Amino acid sequence: MELNNTEMKMQYILDENKNLAEIPLTDMLPVEHPIKYKLVSAFEVFVRVPGTENYWISNYGRGVNNHRNPNKNKFYEHKQGQCHYTVYEIERIEEKVRGKKTGKTIIETWKRETSPEELVARSFLKPYKFRHKIWHKNGDFDDNWYKNLLYVSDKDFRNLKASKITWQELGYEQEYIEYVNNAKNQAMTAYGSISSRCKGENNSESAHKCYDDVEMCQEWKDDPQLFVKRYLELYYEVPGESMAVDKDLFGNGIKVYSPETICILPQGLNTLLANSKKHYKDGETPDNVLPLGVRYNGKVNKYYGQITYFGTEDIIDLPYRDTIAEAFADYKKFKECDIAITVSKYRDKIPEYIYEKLLTVRVEPY
Repeated sequence: MELNNTEMKMQYILDENKNLAEIPLTDMLPVEHPIKYKLVSAFEVFVRVPGTENYWISNYGRGVNNHRNPNKNKFYEHKQGQCHYTVYEIERIEEKVRGKKTGKTIIETWKRETSPEELVARSFLKPYKFRHKIWHKNGDFDDNWYKNLLYVSDKDFRNLKASKITWQELGYEQEYIEYVNNAKNQAMTAYGSISSRCKGENNSESAHKCYDDVEMCQEWKDDPQLFVKRYLELYYEVPGESMAVDKDLFGNGIKVYSPETICILPQGLNTLLANSKKHYKDGETPDNVLPLGVRYNGKVNKYYGQITYFGTEDIIDLPYRDTIAEAFADYKKFKECDIAITVSKYRDKIPEYIYEKLLTVRVEPY
């Protein structure tokens, strides 16, 4: 789903405390040489390093280049943090002979030694006279997120490093250069996907059953921009995973996408918690629905639990039981252990309120 011109006039960024902020589109610069590269955040932007043709730096301090593959969309990612970079600056000069242009271009190349913090500062921080050193506000010199950086003077830098003063006590103002990001479009893509599910527009039969009786709250139907804001307020990233909008963890079974019920989960956790596929004893009728995780073997007239542990593809059949209740009790025990172990692995990757809520998850039969 695309935004109209009126909606595009305001865009979202993160402020210096990483809280959501809204600014006019006119206060943002366009990205003149965009690349396709996996972003670590909806707010991450890659811009080409000034003076180069094959190097890009992001406002999160990530550097990439296609120096060895200039005509391909294949990039090498540099180290991050407090480290050294070598970049090659290029200048193209029209050749002249006796003052007349020959139509040929002379390419001159210079090797320049630099660092992620310097490249981020040059691209995303407005410079100030007599302030040429770069300070990291949180004291972590591996954190090159652009709003963690501040231009200071040589004397300020020495005093900061010696802990004689804090950066707040300097009272400096630091302006940042904002580029158009993909945050709003990403949020609208999520909105469109949720809207389609709620309308039953997904072509997959299993997915359609998964979203039976699922709705989107009326205020978001009436004004998608309210969803966009809520989505971006909640949004975070887990490296190496796509992120999903979940309605169930805080939904208390009501199956409604709303400001109170949604949260953002890494796809792995979202899949772990999904209770979508129904199984039946005999025929797909409501009276024959089996509890979550329970299967029936008609040949021996027995019930059993079946589980696939997180991160594996192996389907494990639990022991046969005479009753549905016994089979579900087996499944519940193993599934809740699987959830607890998996959640513990995400402890430092997800917000505290989500982690605490996940610890309370109990597996229900239906």
